[in-house]
Amino acid sequence: MVFDISQLPPSFKQFLSDNDIDPVIYTIDDLPRYIRINTHLDTSKQPTLQQLKDQLQTDEVEEVKDMPGFYSVQLTKTTQRISDMKAYKDHAIFGIDLSSALAVTALDINEDDQVLDLCCAPGAKLCMISNLLGKSGLGTVTGVDISSHRLATCRSLIKKYKVGEKVRLFEADGTQFCVPPPSRLGNRVILSTAEHKTKRQKSEYPVPFYASKLLRSDTQSSRGYYDKVLVDAECTHDGSIAHILKVENAHTLCKIQ
Repeated sequence: MVFDISQLPPSFKQFLSDNDIDPVIYTIDDLPRYIRINTHLDTSKQPTLQQLKDQLQTDEVEEVKDMPGFYSVQLTKTTQRISDMKAYKDHAIFGIDLSSALAVTALDINEDDQVLDLCCAPGAKLCMISNLLGKSGLGTVTGVDISSHRLATCRSLIKKYKVGEKVRLFEADGTQFCVPPPSRLGNRVILSTAEHKTKRQKSEYPVPFYASKLLRSDTQSSRGYYDKVLVDAECTHDGSIAHILKVENAHTLCKIQ
C-alpha cells in the first residue's frame, strides 16, 4: 500500500518545503533495513557478508559504501526476520537507521574523544559510538535524554550488546545540560588535576541515570569540554517513513472493519 501524501498535515508539508525535502519519499514502501556489526565482539564472532545472507536466506544483503561493518537488508524477498538471525540472537549485529549512522560517522570519532549524545534514546547511536571508541583509549560517551523510560531502553541496549563500559546516561533536558565530561576512566586520568580543579561541588550535578563501573566514581569536577556533540533527534530519521506507513495502514484497516 502506498501512502497518500495529501494526508500529511499542512504544518508537516510546510516543514518539508522549508527544508527542500521531496514529500514523494513518503510513498516509498520498500525501504531497506540497516544493521551494523557489533565490533566490540572478537572478530571470530563477527558474521561475514555471506553468513548474513545465509541466515536471512536472501542475497539482498549489501555492504554500505564507506560505512565499514554496515549493511543494507532488503526483506521483501525473504520470510526471515532480522530478529530470527543467529547473529542477532548472539548480539553480533544491531539495527540502526542509515541517517543516524551517518550522523555518528560525521563526528569522525577517535578512541580518546569525549562524546556527548543529546536525545540519545533509544540507544542505537550509543552502541555505534561505543564501537567506534573501542576499548583501549580514554574516550567516553555521555548520553542525555529527557525521558526516563527511554533511557531505560538505552541502558538495556548497551547492556545487551556489552558496549557500556565507557557510557554514562543522564535524565535531563539537553538544552540545560551542563555536566562536564569525566575526569577519570577507572584508575586512568582523562584530564590532569590542573585541568579539572573547580569550585563546584559534585552535589551540584545530577546523579547519572546509569554509569559503568569505570565511570561510577567520577567526581564530575572536570572543567574540560566534550570533543564531539551529537544532536540527532529520533523523529528526523528515515524510520519515520515506516511509522507513517504503519499509521496509514492502521487507519485503512479501521475503515474496512
